Amino acid sequence: MKAGSGDQGSPPCFLRFPRPVRVVSGAEAELKCVVLGEPPPTVVWEKGGRPLAASERLSFPADGAEHGLLLSGARPADAGVYVCRARNAAGEAYAAAALTVLQPPAPPSPSPSPSPAPPAPGAPVFLEGPRSQWVLRGAQVVLTCQVGGLPAPALHWEKDGMALDEVWDSGHFTLEPGGAEVAGGAGLTLRILAARLPDSGVYVCHARNAHGHAQVGALLQVHQPPESPPQDPDDAPKPVLEPLKCAPKTFWVNEGKHAKFRCYVMGKPEPEIEWHWEGRPLLSDRRRLMYRDRDGGFVLKVLYCQAKDRGLYVCAARNSAGQTLSAVQLHVKEPRLRFTRPLQDVEGREHGIAVLECKVPNSRIPTAWFREDQRLLPCRKYEQIEEGTVRRLIIHRLKADDDGVYLCEMRGRVRTVANVTVKGPILKRLPRKLDVLEGENAVLLVETQEAGVEGRWSRDGEDLPTTCQSSSGHMHALVLPGVTREDAGEVTFSLGNSRTTTLLRVKCVKHSPPGPPVLAEMFKGHKNTVLLTWKPPDPAPETPFIYRLERQEVGSEDWIQCFSIEKAGAVEVPGDCVPSEGDYRFRVCTVSEHGRSPHVVFHGSAHLVPTARLVAGLEDVQVYDGEDAVFSLDLSTIIQGTWFLNGEELKSHEPEGQVEPGALRYLIEQKGLQHRLLLRAVQHQHSGALVGFSCPGVQDSAALTIQESPVHILSPQDKVALTFTTSERVVLTCELSRVDFPARWYKDGQELEPSESLVVKMEGRKHRLILPAAEVQDSGEFECRTEGVSAFFSVTVRDPPVHILDPQEHVFVHAITSECVMLTCEVDREDAPVRWYKDGQEVEESDFVVLEKEGPHHRLVLPAAQPPDGGEFQCVAGDERAYFTVTITDVSSWIVYPSGKVYVAAVRLERVVLTCELCRPWAEVRWTKDGEEVVESPALLLQKEDTVRRLVLPAVQLEDSGEYLCEIDDESASFTVTVTESYQSQDSSNNNPELCVLLKKPKTRRLWSRFPPWRRTAGAE
Repeated sequence: MKAGSGDQGSPPCFLRFPRPVRVVSGAEAELKCVVLGEPPPTVVWEKGGRPLAASERLSFPADGAEHGLLLSGARPADAGVYVCRARNAAGEAYAAAALTVLQPPAPPSPSPSPSPAPPAPGAPVFLEGPRSQWVLRGAQVVLTCQVGGLPAPALHWEKDGMALDEVWDSGHFTLEPGGAEVAGGAGLTLRILAARLPDSGVYVCHARNAHGHAQVGALLQVHQPPESPPQDPDDAPKPVLEPLKCAPKTFWVNEGKHAKFRCYVMGKPEPEIEWHWEGRPLLSDRRRLMYRDRDGGFVLKVLYCQAKDRGLYVCAARNSAGQTLSAVQLHVKEPRLRFTRPLQDVEGREHGIAVLECKVPNSRIPTAWFREDQRLLPCRKYEQIEEGTVRRLIIHRLKADDDGVYLCEMRGRVRTVANVTVKGPILKRLPRKLDVLEGENAVLLVETQEAGVEGRWSRDGEDLPTTCQSSSGHMHALVLPGVTREDAGEVTFSLGNSRTTTLLRVKCVKHSPPGPPVLAEMFKGHKNTVLLTWKPPDPAPETPFIYRLERQEVGSEDWIQCFSIEKAGAVEVPGDCVPSEGDYRFRVCTVSEHGRSPHVVFHGSAHLVPTARLVAGLEDVQVYDGEDAVFSLDLSTIIQGTWFLNGEELKSHEPEGQVEPGALRYLIEQKGLQHRLLLRAVQHQHSGALVGFSCPGVQDSAALTIQESPVHILSPQDKVALTFTTSERVVLTCELSRVDFPARWYKDGQELEPSESLVVKMEGRKHRLILPAAEVQDSGEFECRTEGVSAFFSVTVRDPPVHILDPQEHVFVHAITSECVMLTCEVDREDAPVRWYKDGQEVEESDFVVLEKEGPHHRLVLPAAQPPDGGEFQCVAGDERAYFTVTITDVSSWIVYPSGKVYVAAVRLERVVLTCELCRPWAEVRWTKDGEEVVESPALLLQKEDTVRRLVLPAVQLEDSGEYLCEIDDESASFTVTVTESYQSQDSSNNNPELCVLLKKPKTRRLWSRFPPWRRTAGAE
C-alpha cells in the first residue's frame, strides 16, 4: 500500500441540506443532512454559535454519510437556527435550518369582575388580506394582513412555499406586528425595501390558533424599469451583454417542435435573470414562455419552433457582485416537404371571425388543424375548407379564449404556425389548463384593455372570495394558496360579455409510511451477544426502505440508534456496540422516504459488556524501495494498544520515533477505532520484517515485503495492429509491472484527454483506453507511455461494407417531357453514404434534381424532366453500383398511329376493327361518327389495351358507313368506312383510292407505372 504524499483529499460537500421543521410543543423534531468528504468529515451541530452535546432529550443519530439531530419533547426555548458543521483535513462546510415550535393555546384566565362578554372562541378569519402588486425594481412594497380570532392567532409569512428566514436573500425584508381592529385579533405587515427582480413570487400569510388555520396570498411581480435614452446623443450605447468567453453550445430542433432551455444559477444576493435572443432582451409571449421550475431553474421554452426562431439565446444573471452568461445556439431543421405558402398571423375582433389560409404542395395531401395541442374538428365554430392546394380555417364567433397559436399539419408532422390575436376587453387570457400539486400555490393572471375595471372571478359558476382577488391598473390576479382537491374546477374571469376560462387541476400526491416489521424475536444463545431476527412488513413498501435498530438501557428513557440495514433477517449485536456494561432492550422500525413505521420492541433484555475485537485486521504490505509502508487495523471499541517490529516494542509517547539511531523511522497514530503504524522510507534490507499489534483481547501481525522499483510493460510486448468497423467498441489494454502506476495515452504523438467518446481507466496494473463507439477518424497510432517505456497499437476503423438490395439489374426508364421521374435505390444500412452520378459526373441537388433519403431508401427525383435530363445514372454505395438508363421523349403528338387518314372498305356483316395507338397508356380518347359521339352497344364495341384504343364493328351494316374520328385533346385520327353488299370487281373505276389492311403490331416491353402524369417511378425491367 502506497501512502499519499501531499494529497489532502476532498473537503466536505452537502448532498442534502437540512430542511426547516415546524412542530407543536411537546412533539419530536428531527433535522437530517447528507455530507460527504475524504477523509470522512467530523460533524458537529451548533445553535447560537455554541456546539451542542447529547442529553436525555437530544441525540445525534448517524448512518454513514447521513447525520441527524433528534430532539424529543420540543419546547419553545428550543426554537431557533441549528447549524450542521462538517470538518476534515481538506476543509470545512456548513448548512443551517430553522426549528419552529408552535405553542398550544393557553387556557383563558378567569374574569375578576363582571364585564361585557368576550368574543366567542373561533378559528382565524382574515379581515384584511394582502393585495397583489406590480412594481418596478427599487420600489418599496408593503403587504398587510389583519386577522380576527380567539385566541389571538399566530401569524407568519411565506414566499413561494418557504418561510422568510429560509429565503436565500431576505435581508431587505422587515416584519411589523400590529393589532387588529377587533378584540382578540392580530396583524402582521411585511415590508420589502428596494424590491429586486428575484423578490417576484407568491407571498402567503398564515394564521393559526387552537381552533384552526387560515391563509391568504398575494402575487408580487417586480419589473425592470424602462431604459432611459442617453443624455448625450453622441455617446455610444453600452453593450447589454459582455462578449462570450467560449463558444456557445449547439441545439438542433425539428421545425414545429418545442425547444426548452434551462439555466440554474446561484449567488448572493440572489441573481436577476434576463433572457436575450440575438442580443435583444426577450419578453414572454404566446410562443416564448419564461418561468422558474420547482427545482429553482430558470426555463425558456420556445413553442413550435420556426426558421425565424434560430439564433443565439443567452441567459444573463446579474447581482451586485457581478455577471455571468450561459449561451446556446438554436438551429431549426427544416423539412424537405414544405408548405407552398405558410400561415400568417391574423387579428380579429371579439364576436367576429378570423381566417387562416395556407397552401400545400399537392392537392391530394391531407391536412389537420390544431389550436396548440388540441385538434380542431370541422363544425360551425371551426369551418375547414379545401380548394385545390388551398387550406382555409375560418373561426366564427371569436372570443377571448380563441386567442392563441394555431397550426396546420400535413403528413410527416410538417407544420405551419400562426398567432391569432383576439381584440376585445381582455388582452391577456387565462391558460387553457393549469396543473398544480396539492399544497402548492395557484396564480391566475388576466390583463384588460381598460384600467381600473372590475371583473368577476368564479369557479364552476360560483363567485370566489374577494380575499384571494386583486387588481391593479390593467392587471387582475387570483391567488389560491395551498390548493386542495376542493379548489379544482373551471375557473372563469368575466368582464361584461367577455370571458376567459381555464381548467384548474389539482394533482393529489398521497403516500403512506411503510408498515412495521413482523415476527421480531430475540435469542441469547452466545456469551456477550444477542441475536435479533424479524421479517419484512406485509405488504412490502413500494419504495426503497431500510430497517433502523435502536437500543435502550434498562432504567433509561432514551432510545439510541445502533445502525441501519437494508435487508431483513438475523442481526448479531455484540457487546462492542454498547458504551457500558448493562441490560439492554432493542426495537426496530421501517424507514422510507414517505416516513417511519411504528416501532416493534423485541421481547426481553440482554446483558452486554463492551470488549475489543478486530473489525479489520492487519494485512501484509508490499511497497517499493524508498516508499512509506502503512499498517492499519480497526477495533470494535476505543482502546490503547502496543505496536511491535520484529518483537521489539515501539514507543508511542513521542510524535515520531526510531527503532535505533540511524535505523528505520516510524510514526504511531490512533484516530477513534483505527490504529495506524507508518514506517518511513523503508529499504530493501527491511524486507521480511514482522509487524505486530497487541491490546487486551486482541493480537495480530503482518509482514513487510520490499519490491524492486523499476516499472516495465508486461503486455503487449510487440506492436499490436487492430482493425474495427464503425460503432464497434474499441478497448486497448496495457499491463504494467506495478500496481496503480501512472501512465499516459497518446494518439499520433498528441496526448489524449478523457471525454464522452474516449474513456481512460486504470485498474491495478492494467491501463485501458476505451472508444465506446469508434469512428473512422479514430484510426491512428496509439501509445501507452510510462517511465520511458511504451506500448504501441495501430488502430484502423473502417465503415462496414455496403450492399445494394434493389435494384439488382439494369433499369430502363422512359418518360415524356415535364413528367416526374424517380430513381430508387435500397441499401442494407440506413447510415451508409450513397452518391448519385449522371454520365460519370456526380449529381448535386438543385431546383431540377432532388435527392431524398428515407431509412435505407435513397431516391433521385427529376420533378419536371426535360430531354437533356436523360442519360446513364448510377447509384454508388461503397463498392457496389446500381445502373439506370433514363430516356425523356419530347412528345409533340399523343397519337402514334395512324399518322394519316385511313380508308376501310368492307362487306356487310364483316368484322371491322379501327385501331389507334397512343404514346401513353392512361390517355383517354373519344370516338365519333359523322361528328356525333358513339355509344357502346353489342353492335359497336370500344376496347382499350395498354396504349392501343379500338372501335370494333362485329357485324358491319350498310348504315355503319361514314367518317369515324378517334379524338384526344386537339388531335384526332380519321377513318373513312365504306360498307357494300359485296366486293366490287377489281377493274372497277370506283375502287377506293387506298385500301388499308390493319394489322395488330407486335407488343414491345415498356416500363409504365400507374402514377399521376406528373410523377413516374423507375423499377426493374
